[in-house]
Amino acid sequence: MDWYRIGSRYKLILLLVIPSTLFVIIVTQIAKANALHFLRDTQNEALAGMAGQVVHLIGIYNNEITYNMLETEEIVKQEGGAGDRLYEAMHTVAKVRADFVRGVVYIGADGAITGYPSSFWGNFSDKEEALIHEQASRSRGVFEWSNTIRSDIGRSGAFGPTSIVTKSVYDDGGRLIGYLAFLVDLSAFLERSAAFAGSYETQTLLYDREDALIDYLGATDLASPPVLFSEEKVQTLSSALAYLDSRGVYHSVASMEANLGWKVVVVGDVEKLESRFEPLSQIAWAILLFGLAGFLCIHIAVSWWFTRPILLLTKGMRTVAKGKLDTKLAVVRRDEFGELANQFNRMTDTVRELISDLQRTEAAKRQSELQALLSQINPHFLYNTLNTIDMMVDFSTKSELHAMIHVLCRLLKYSLDGNEVRTLADELQYTKDYLYIQSVRYEHRFECRVAQAGDDLGRLRVLKLVLQPLVENAVFHGLHALEGRRGSLSVTADSADGVLLLTVADNGVGMTRERLDALRAALEREDGDTSEFGIGVRNVHRRIRLFYGSEYGIVIDSAEGEGTVMTIRLPAGTDARPALKEGTADG
Repeated sequence: MDWYRIGSRYKLILLLVIPSTLFVIIVTQIAKANALHFLRDTQNEALAGMAGQVVHLIGIYNNEITYNMLETEEIVKQEGGAGDRLYEAMHTVAKVRADFVRGVVYIGADGAITGYPSSFWGNFSDKEEALIHEQASRSRGVFEWSNTIRSDIGRSGAFGPTSIVTKSVYDDGGRLIGYLAFLVDLSAFLERSAAFAGSYETQTLLYDREDALIDYLGATDLASPPVLFSEEKVQTLSSALAYLDSRGVYHSVASMEANLGWKVVVVGDVEKLESRFEPLSQIAWAILLFGLAGFLCIHIAVSWWFTRPILLLTKGMRTVAKGKLDTKLAVVRRDEFGELANQFNRMTDTVRELISDLQRTEAAKRQSELQALLSQINPHFLYNTLNTIDMMVDFSTKSELHAMIHVLCRLLKYSLDGNEVRTLADELQYTKDYLYIQSVRYEHRFECRVAQAGDDLGRLRVLKLVLQPLVENAVFHGLHALEGRRGSLSVTADSADGVLLLTVADNGVGMTRERLDALRAALEREDGDTSEFGIGVRNVHRRIRLFYGSEYGIVIDSAEGEGTVMTIRLPAGTDARPALKEGTADG
């Protein structure tokens, strides 16, 4: 699209709308990005808070287990590691901590085992017993949690993740008397600790001190929790963090520095979190569209207010350029545009008045030039004619002299008629009379023929005295100097394509190419010197152009020794038809 061909109104709209649109888009996107960044930071902080809260609850429940083990240890010391009271104490602990403690066992120094429930501890394997001995000897009286083992006593099903918490028991004298152990269902332990975090949009992973996955907690209130990660990708903490980072999944890590050394990872449901941002995006788009619509309406209104007077002014100028000078601008405003419209209306009035004055001046000038040209032609012709009559007084008969004077009176009457336009028949008759006088003057040395127009062609109105100067020029310059052969001159009239053609042709001496070019150039010059060629031909040419227009006038063709043809082009009526009859000038 060519920018220079676009209207000013549309340019103004584009220049206003494009920057405004970019401004609204940039501001909206910046606001949206900042809001999304704030929400993401908020989500990350929330996940970090959840992870810290899970660690805090695990610490609390760890302390409770410690407290229960200390109570049970006191009863062991009192009962000597056996008796109903010890069994009842174990039963009480298992009931109080039924949410995650699945069993309690005491192994005496002599190898005797007392535990609850008896159905489980009766089948207590050498592997678990060896693990208890190992942990107790390593801990030296401190509570020790084993790494994850699989046991069918856990709530999560057969061979679910469990951990054995052990403590060595010493009597008051400091002698080792046995080992006390609690079996903790880690799935239930994690579920209890992260119950508030196990919502529909987060999942919690628990890793042991070796960074191995203990268990993970999904949604507790849905039948099918969302899949936030692939289980085989999170078996270790390092692989889980790399996997979550590569997927762009929100997550937060919290560690338990004391005692357990576990790590907790809370993972956010990206789709659920991002769905919270959808209203923000929709609001941002709504604000963007509303802002653009508002800006567009404002810009259209502004452009209409500023460009409508300009468009009206432009339209008015184009109308005036087509010649409709009566055009008025209907702009009723008190600002600069109103003043511009008023000045335009005044200008058209002034131009219309100036053109009217110019037309009157040009008409008067044309009439004055025509009268001046006629005043030049009439004395010139009269001088030549009187000169001829003067010669006839001495050499011609009385009847010839009377005929000559009669023809002269008819010619003077025609030329002194105030009408500028006469019929073609009258103009041809005038030419015929003039050639009669010239033929007498030159003693009938040349033959003259003037065509007689038919009725339709003869009624055409033509400018008066256009043929006589051309005929005079042909006689004086073409035939008078001819020697060795009889001269001939013919005047014909014809019409074609709405143009009347009057032709004056002679077989006289003709003109050289240089003289012909000079004569043609003199006809085209407004201020050309006519002294070399006389006033006749050029004055007729100027009269025709002044009266009819520049497309009409005289066309000259000549050849040295062969003669000259002068053709007058005048406008003809549409009903003019070539219907000519020839006659002689010897009347």
